[in-house]
Amino acid sequence: MPPKWKALADEIAARITGGEYAPGDRLPKIEDLVNAGKGSKSTVHAAYKALEADGLVTASRGHGTVVRERTTLATAAEREQRSRVTGSSWRAGERSDSHTAGVVSAPADVAEALGVAPGDFVLRRSRTYRDESDNSVISHSTSWIPAVFAEELPELAMGRRLSGGTSIDMITRHTGRPVARRSSAMWARITTAADAGPLEIPEDTKAAVTVLTVQIVDTSGMTIEYGVDVGGPGRRWTKEEVSE
Repeated sequence: MPPKWKALADEIAARITGGEYAPGDRLPKIEDLVNAGKGSKSTVHAAYKALEADGLVTASRGHGTVVRERTTLATAAEREQRSRVTGSSWRAGERSDSHTAGVVSAPADVAEALGVAPGDFVLRRSRTYRDESDNSVISHSTSWIPAVFAEELPELAMGRRLSGGTSIDMITRHTGRPVARRSSAMWARITTAADAGPLEIPEDTKAAVTVLTVQIVDTSGMTIEYGVDVGGPGRRWTKEEVSE
């Protein structure tokens, strides 16, 4: 059984990542939690210090303990633009890991986006974007790409971070056909058990997440990538312009 302060810190952290406490919200005063039976002053104080050490909150005299603004979501189109301009798809304060790649059968929605038949082979690349301040998941990102590029550009089929820019950069350089159109969509949904692994949350979590998709079409009319980003609970999308 974990110490009382750890159990309390985990409970509050779950409420933060689940969106119950939003960025800028002030956590209850230590005295209020003591009166609510959450533990002694030293227990609550230790829990708050642990949350601060994990980068979830900040504490200051006169303002109390406040939930930190968390690194926000970026669309695949924004990451592509950032890569062209800066050479990196990362935003400030984030990094990526857990890169995987492989040829798989296309789910129905992916098949429709890429213009292939359900079950046809497609290349699936995925990665996890993390907040450097606390190592939490900002989003889990999946790129669905026509299988032909797995053969023509072998690096795309390797489960590692690309060295030559984004997958879109590599494909357009290879074909000589630039991007002609980007079609984006965004919606919210409640987490399912399938989100547990990619977002690193308990399977029984019921929290709102944002889903961002983008369909990238080149000048020949070919869809060269269909990107799907699922934001971690409590994350929000903000648009960031990158100057050319």
